[in-house]
Amino acid sequence: MTVINTNVAANLTANALASNQRSMNQTMERLSTGSRLNSGTDDVAGLAIVSKMDAQITGLNQAVRNANDGIAQIQTVDGAAIEIDEMLQRMRELAVQAVNTTNTASDLVLINKEFTALATAIDGVANTTQFNDTNQISAATTNTYQIGQDASQTMAVTFQDFNLAAGAATGTAGVTTFASIDAAEVVAMDDAVTFTLFDGETLSLSAAETAELASVAGLAQLFNVKAEAAGIAVTASGTEAGGLVLTADVAKVNVNAAASVVNGTVNAGNDLTVTATTTATGADGGVMGADLSAYLTLGANAQGAGTIAALDVAIAGVASQRADFGAWMNRLEHTVDNLTQTSQNTSAARSRIADADYAAETSELARTQIIAQAATAMLSQANQQAQSVLALLK
Repeated sequence: MTVINTNVAANLTANALASNQRSMNQTMERLSTGSRLNSGTDDVAGLAIVSKMDAQITGLNQAVRNANDGIAQIQTVDGAAIEIDEMLQRMRELAVQAVNTTNTASDLVLINKEFTALATAIDGVANTTQFNDTNQISAATTNTYQIGQDASQTMAVTFQDFNLAAGAATGTAGVTTFASIDAAEVVAMDDAVTFTLFDGETLSLSAAETAELASVAGLAQLFNVKAEAAGIAVTASGTEAGGLVLTADVAKVNVNAAASVVNGTVNAGNDLTVTATTTATGADGGVMGADLSAYLTLGANAQGAGTIAALDVAIAGVASQRADFGAWMNRLEHTVDNLTQTSQNTSAARSRIADADYAAETSELARTQIIAQAATAMLSQANQQAQSVLALLK
């Protein structure tokens, strides 16, 4: 059918040209930005995935920097510990020299000058070692490093106090209730019983277990068994029924206890009470093991011998803390390597989703340009077809 008002061929060609133009515009945008995803219409799911990957990659990269900062901080503290160890070694050498009876009183005075100067220097290092304007070993401090992209991915390290007096006892030795059960709470010896240990842990006896017992003395013996199963060393002793002595792990009894003996007794009222006798020491987390400020005079042979023993403990404490430093730095270095590798792999995965493939896009651009030229030519032809009607009117 030959018509003039509606040019169907031109409409079809115009629509095809518009569709091709959209494709060509999208391809040109990708080539100009280097990104395959420039709007939500490009790939809705891909855009959401890339957004999450962006958060992961930036978090991983920051975690790498955090871990490296942690390594730098620990290296700074370890450097101070090296100097403190060297000074302690020299102090021990002087203490060994001072014990020798060939020294006169004036000799000891001279030896003691260097000894006390070194002690002052140790406290000076402990009180002035800083990282980012913050003292590091003047008191026990805990540092938490964010070593992952998620909030839970942290690493905590504790720097102990390196002052000479850091090992001094700061608490008072005494008797503390470790666990207690009143006989009135055990009816016919068939109730479930839970001992609440004063470190927050619990030790439970079931009703079936207590039902097999004939007395609170038996309950005490079962407590022995349960305590051993919980990791508390137990030794039964004493002549009183149910008497027991528990030698508990320091951490199980009291973190500040240098030595703890837990005693269990059954009193006249058939109550079972387990108590801990503790000696508080090093409550501030010092590495010296004892208050070395009490050993700063080498004026007597006996005192010099005691100083040697105290210095041995201090040197061992510094060595232990330095071992922690080394372990933490090794862990952080491996963490950095892992985070870097994970970031690289995640970036590669993101690239496959978000980055434009220039080989494919340039081919697409060539295709759409050719189609655009062809469609333009066809539109011209479609517009000229109507002129054939004039031949019919002649």
